[in-house]
Amino acid sequence: MKDMQVKEFVELPLVEQIKQVQDNGRYLHSRLKGWCHISLYAMGSFYAEVWLLEHCGSIALVRTFTSQKQLDPYLQTSCLENLLQQLKP
Repeated sequence: MKDMQVKEFVELPLVEQIKQVQDNGRYLHSRLKGWCHISLYAMGSFYAEVWLLEHCGSIALVRTFTSQKQLDPYLQTSCLENLLQQLKP
């Protein structure tokens, strides 16, 4: 399967986005924010965050981004060097 671009990904229904992340994403890290457990995945040319509502065990949303600046919340919760090593191809 060819690498999916972020524009194609965001047009998919939530259930299909989750399937794409499970099948093709590379898990990088997770963090907590309020009631959400947020898992970060590398998806080739973009990143995807899966927001899980802990109190009910359901996925609220999948958020995408392409800017490494948006990795800052993860860099505050883990060793910078470890995460950067995981991002290398």
